[in-house]
Amino acid sequence: MRWRSSLSPLWALSALTPSVRADYSLEVAYQGDTFFNGWNFYGNRDNLTNGAVYYVAESESSDVAYTNSAGNVIIKVDNETTIASGTTNALRNSVRITTKDTYDIGSLFVMDALHVPYGCATWPAFWVKAKEWPSGGELDIYESVNMQQNQIALHTVTGCFASNETTNSTATGSMTYNNCAYNVAANHGCTFEDSRNSSFGEGLAAVGGGLYVAELASDGISVWWFPRSQVPLDLRAVNATPDPRSWSLPTAYYPSSSCNINQYFAPQQITINIALCGSWAGEPGVFSPSCGTGSCADYVLDPSHFDEAYFEIASVRVYSGGLNTRSSSGVAAASGVIGAIGGSDSATSRGERAWSVGRVGALAVVVGMLGVGVLWTGF
Repeated sequence: MRWRSSLSPLWALSALTPSVRADYSLEVAYQGDTFFNGWNFYGNRDNLTNGAVYYVAESESSDVAYTNSAGNVIIKVDNETTIASGTTNALRNSVRITTKDTYDIGSLFVMDALHVPYGCATWPAFWVKAKEWPSGGELDIYESVNMQQNQIALHTVTGCFASNETTNSTATGSMTYNNCAYNVAANHGCTFEDSRNSSFGEGLAAVGGGLYVAELASDGISVWWFPRSQVPLDLRAVNATPDPRSWSLPTAYYPSSSCNINQYFAPQQITINIALCGSWAGEPGVFSPSCGTGSCADYVLDPSHFDEAYFEIASVRVYSGGLNTRSSSGVAAASGVIGAIGGSDSATSRGERAWSVGRVGALAVVVGMLGVGVLWTGF
């Protein structure tokens, strides 16, 4: 809803009562036979992380990207082609897809996965990033290499941090690095690890999978992993109206107090991909010794190594209706009024959010000589 008004200053200011945000509502669900209609295939070798894969074009994807008999989407690495020993720059077919649409702050991203890729040399990810990177930010919701646990990360330009005050009262994961800047520590990102066996690899498949969920809101970014048996009631149906305020603590939490979400994050595209080897999974000390003494490049030659290197996905969903105050971020003249009403970028505590009645959409107040103009968005 969007409306403008030219009211007398006193009347307008008295009308600035915060409105309760409605629960999220479904914007789009990618699933079943039409899943791939909303995605672009990369169609090139992995020239981004120097991985040992060729990301197929849509026209050549039928063996590695399809819907199975259960109606679930399979995204996989080729596990049939044997590559001759000694082949230079051997590349195995894989998939990297990115949504055609972008989704702004105030979005909730959900992947319902029954199986995720695992095994030596694999580097799968479910993530979102802006078209302009790194200025528009990146959020890695699920990412794992070889046999390691799930890692959640933000990657941004300089100035964004994970809060050093994040504790087990605000997130259940373990913070492993707090500087999100892409040009620090070889683009490590500010990271949380989820050590639960159910959140990655073979352990995820054993519990029937579950939901990876990320909330991109003006007051902070939160990421959850829900094993199948622990999925909240308001997330079980695709057309649900989820309310993150009623859920358990997230695995990772990035409050806007240490990373201004409006400043560091632009509208995001969703990407799902499976890399092999490359600048993380294939590094010495990462691939070896846990995956043997040979090289990652040699490991890729044998197709049987990748029998478990696939996503099985029931749906990828995006819900909208969350907190988005991007339109008020530049209204410096009225910042005092906005801050008093609840439209500032400062984050409330996790506890306050859990018990709050609702969060206010964006409110900007522009004071002029003839009156007060009011702009409401985001409800």
